[in-house]
Amino acid sequence: MISRQMLRRKTLNFAKWIIGCAYLLIGAPGYRSKIVAFVFHEVSDAPRGHARLTNTYSTNNNFMKQIALLTGNFKIIDPLEDPQWVNKSGCLITFDDGYKGALKAAKTLEDLGIASTHLLNLETIYGQFNSSALIHFRDIQLARETKWTDSQPKLMKELLSKLSNTELMSLADFSGPYINQEELIELISLTRVSLGDHFLNHWYGNSLTDEEIKENLYLNATKFHEIDKMRPYFASPHGQMDDEKIRLIIEQGYEVIFSGSSWRKIGNIPIVPRIDMNNSIRSKASLFGAIAILILRSKLKAKN
Repeated sequence: MISRQMLRRKTLNFAKWIIGCAYLLIGAPGYRSKIVAFVFHEVSDAPRGHARLTNTYSTNNNFMKQIALLTGNFKIIDPLEDPQWVNKSGCLITFDDGYKGALKAAKTLEDLGIASTHLLNLETIYGQFNSSALIHFRDIQLARETKWTDSQPKLMKELLSKLSNTELMSLADFSGPYINQEELIELISLTRVSLGDHFLNHWYGNSLTDEEIKENLYLNATKFHEIDKMRPYFASPHGQMDDEKIRLIIEQGYEVIFSGSSWRKIGNIPIVPRIDMNNSIRSKASLFGAIAILILRSKLKAKN
């Protein structure tokens, strides 16, 4: 029996495909004048529960199809080669969270001469649980819709203290797998890879106090050896954050913010939206449907 969530997802995917067909028929106006950023998460034929149920994964075969679609329709941007990349038009390939599958994907892209930017949760790489995976795990146990806003430091400590050893093992099997410190060094060694910030853990930004935000940015952290390898790029976990919080992050020295659903600036700092490259994007029509929806949302936001 198809669940309500699965039916909704299938309906939205079909709508995306229809929109993409229509957008391509009229010549796909607008997309060549912008930087279009795409975000991958896990790349795996056997994603664990958190990635599978949130549909934040691509199978290995579909990932290669998606890369072929991007390279066939865009100029791929390499931030390491062009300091002015954010002002150019083209395609930026990004990965969030630091999955092991993303390391393998980065190696594949490196062999193809394709750049990728990885926005990382350093605490997760150093062995801490992913905070959003914990909230997801808890709410599945409670048979309720996931309350992502609960992904915050104080609540995480409280929830972990209540889990039994068996539940902690189940949580570990449900989340990730994420790269470890040795694999992070391997990722850093790739010549076409740049690194950025996704908070130290996968917090819901709007739920954090100003002090918590500052404490959870790598530019303000001192306990991680890889800090000098990171670039001043920040991506909002869950894809969005209030402008007040973004301004605070900019004040800490960040130069590019990935957040929201519209291309804009706060002061002189570019705010770049991203398109989620999950396993539902399997064709040129579905890809351009996602692009058309983002462009439409951006125009509507600009009017408001």
